[in-house]
Amino acid sequence: MTHTPAAEAGSTLQVESRSYEFVPLEERHGKTRNLFSLWFGEQLSSFALVTGALAVSLGLNFWWAIAAIVLGNLIGATMMAGHSAQGPALGLPQMIQSRAQFGFYGTLLPLVITWVMYVAFSAVAVVIAGQGFQSVFGGSLALWIAVSVVPILVLAIVGYDMIHSSIKYIGWVMGVLFIVVAVLLFRHGVSMDQLGHGGFSWSSFLGATSLFVTWQLTYAPYVSDYSRYLPPHETKGAFWYTYVGTVGGSVVVMVLGAAVATLAPTADVVQTVRNLGGGTGGGIIVVMLAIGLIIVNSTNIYGGTISTLTLLQHFKDIRSTVPKRVAAALLIGGLAVLAGIAGSADFVDNLINYLNFVLYFMIPWTTVNLVDFYVIHHGSYRTEDFFSKNGTFGRWGMPAIATYLITFVIEVPFINTTVFEGPLARAMGGVDLAWLVGPVVSIPLYLVLAKRKLRIRHLSMPSAAELLDGEPAEGLRTGGKEAESSR
Repeated sequence: MTHTPAAEAGSTLQVESRSYEFVPLEERHGKTRNLFSLWFGEQLSSFALVTGALAVSLGLNFWWAIAAIVLGNLIGATMMAGHSAQGPALGLPQMIQSRAQFGFYGTLLPLVITWVMYVAFSAVAVVIAGQGFQSVFGGSLALWIAVSVVPILVLAIVGYDMIHSSIKYIGWVMGVLFIVVAVLLFRHGVSMDQLGHGGFSWSSFLGATSLFVTWQLTYAPYVSDYSRYLPPHETKGAFWYTYVGTVGGSVVVMVLGAAVATLAPTADVVQTVRNLGGGTGGGIIVVMLAIGLIIVNSTNIYGGTISTLTLLQHFKDIRSTVPKRVAAALLIGGLAVLAGIAGSADFVDNLINYLNFVLYFMIPWTTVNLVDFYVIHHGSYRTEDFFSKNGTFGRWGMPAIATYLITFVIEVPFINTTVFEGPLARAMGGVDLAWLVGPVVSIPLYLVLAKRKLRIRHLSMPSAAELLDGEPAEGLRTGGKEAESSR
């Protein structure tokens, strides 16, 4: 099949046909500043509002909640934005890049976990949106969950350019909406006494911080999906535009969510916001929050679509087509609806447990990927090796797999969730340090194991230094042909 270059389409309505494939130079387009509008707009949602409120639900007062929100997002976004810079350099979506570390088949381990993550986060989003619609219009929550997924599917199927544009413009709308909510909150709602209500404990503070670290890390498996169409010379600013956008948007909305939660720490945050707006005004705010969440959640189903086809490509040499992308998107959307309906009764507890679960698995994956890219290979890989089970990366990348599993095992005693509390976490009064232990173990361990097995190779893909200088190497100029010829 001949892929339609997004750059030549001239319209965000052009349906994308690529998924896991290399994006050749002739299809590269856009500017890195677009990453700021994408990731800032992505955070302006009721999901971020609810997540920010969790810091107060865990027992912190508003001021300590701010500290946890800022610290967690600053830490998590460092790794998240590091992945964003890989997109222009490699021209590949995020998870297929893991073949360079885990091997052709070894990457199935983090890929399957990430695939489940897409379904889970899509489910969370349609539950929140569905609850918003139901609170205003009445009817069945299950019906509204199913209705909410339809526009998400449309955006995910049309793809990359439509998602970029939609999130950019809804970001302006949601920004105004959140300003209105903040004004209502401080004029008619929260007082200084309420902001100070609560307290501080290391267990609550580190638990909340880990949630916000996780918030950013959950974007890591697909952040370069939205930078892979950028020209290689745009790599230099990819990190900072992504970092500033995602941290800025997250902190603003999460702090607002924490402030809303001080009114009623155990109440539904969206319902509290509706009460602030009054009858008609509150209904409009809730509906707009639901619409905004629907648009930004397209990134989850889009990423799930890419991951589904990437999984299949491990077992059958397929090429992405529009019908295949549609089928994969429908699968993710359908599973999200089913999971959302099944888990909506215990929504907050399920959300906290899931965010913790993802964190423990994401830390070793992200550190292995970033260390391999920036430290061991300096951004230099040969495109064709990502698509060959018998290529340089091999079928099983044992240094990465061993690091991944060993790190997780070492994290277990430090884990503290409502489902499981490790012995060391219990001994420290419930403080969860697994998210700190993860990188401390995985970074040096992978460096030692990888350098024993792998030799630093001078391959045809450009180095990170060449990309930062704005001069793509010869390998990238021919990378598209290499990728096509490998299949």
